[in-house]
Amino acid sequence: MIKSGDFFVSGRTGGVIGAIVPWRGAYAGVAPAHIFHYSGTDSLRVGDQSTRTAFIPGDADLAFFPITAACEPTELSKPHLGEVSLENVARKRICRISDVSWSIAYVVLPPGDLPGPGDSGTPLIQNGKVVGMLLSFNMHTCKGIVISAEMIKEVAQRRS
Repeated sequence: MIKSGDFFVSGRTGGVIGAIVPWRGAYAGVAPAHIFHYSGTDSLRVGDQSTRTAFIPGDADLAFFPITAACEPTELSKPHLGEVSLENVARKRICRISDVSWSIAYVVLPPGDLPGPGDSGTPLIQNGKVVGMLLSFNMHTCKGIVISAEMIKEVAQRRS
């Protein structure tokens, strides 16, 4: 079963599914669009499924792709200041949200245990719900930029 936190492959690179949201009567995976720009293709493979990106908005680093296989929809919630867990199928890191707006949040990452290549899209979990998706981080300040679950919901509703 495909769920948020699972890895996918696109071209010679890949990333993490940040969320699975209702989409046009079915479900779509959500991941950072920059992964597909970098890979040079809109095709991806997740689990046993091959698919393509269906929508990349011009105002957010998001890509939506249909999921036709069995999947677990993601519970999304508004991010709040405080402790959060950055979790994918390979790793779990405890960190803290330091700043929040409706569209982005900043997260302080643990020095010495920073995300690496392929971790873009990793969901942030707070109180058992996904509150955002990691887009990038600055290795000098150990601060990451997260697109909020609120922004993911708003963009998904535009195209549903």
